[in-house]
Amino acid sequence: MEQQHLDQFSPKKKWYVYFIDFIMLFVAVTLGFLAENVRDQQTDKNREISYLKNVHEDLLVDINKFELVISSNNLRLLMLDSLHMEINKASPDLPSLYYYIRNLALRTTFESSHLGLDQIKASGGFRLIQNAKIIAGIQDYEGKLNNSMKLQELREGTLEQARFKMAVVFDADTHYQMIKNQNMGDSKNIYVRFNRPAYAAPFVVGDRETFNELINLINLGLNGNLYLNIRYNELKSIAKALDAEIMEEYGSQFVD
Repeated sequence: MEQQHLDQFSPKKKWYVYFIDFIMLFVAVTLGFLAENVRDQQTDKNREISYLKNVHEDLLVDINKFELVISSNNLRLLMLDSLHMEINKASPDLPSLYYYIRNLALRTTFESSHLGLDQIKASGGFRLIQNAKIIAGIQDYEGKLNNSMKLQELREGTLEQARFKMAVVFDADTHYQMIKNQNMGDSKNIYVRFNRPAYAAPFVVGDRETFNELINLINLGLNGNLYLNIRYNELKSIAKALDAEIMEEYGSQFVD
């Protein structure tokens, strides 16, 4: 009874007080939403910068690798010319034939450093990148890189056949001496692994047909170097242009 009596005399709020309370609540909720949205945008921006920093570092590694692989391919093409000059001599030097054939059956492969690209694909990070030129550059680079890797695999298959045929033609002891004395870890000889043997026994299978098959497999494999070098030079140009675009927009935001 007493409580009811007091309530009857308590002042009632004016309508505008309720309106002000509503506005304050609305503003508080809106500001909280906006703050959360800003935090999400900043998180996405930080991820975008982090991913593209990794892409930038990967591209620098790839550009250096392209130059090394192209140099190696060119050296082997020159060595192929030397092999054919030796074959066409009236009395070919046998140790030189072993030397050229064994080294020409090798190859220098390109392996892309793609941590940044893998991160972007795995996390759906393309939606974070605002620069359309960078997205197009990444897609162009990756597409041409995949095609080049298929050509590299084709070359490897041909040179693998040459190594199998070489095992039929080469004298086992001469080959063993070359393997035992090969350049392992020699930074001055990163492209030519096997030294010219001091003495070479005659080929085990010395008929013209078998030897010609071996040389043709070498020719076909090394022909792949010509096409790969065209692809690698194109990829190097794309990588440099893509990296320049990334550095122009994001370089100042990269943190070591």
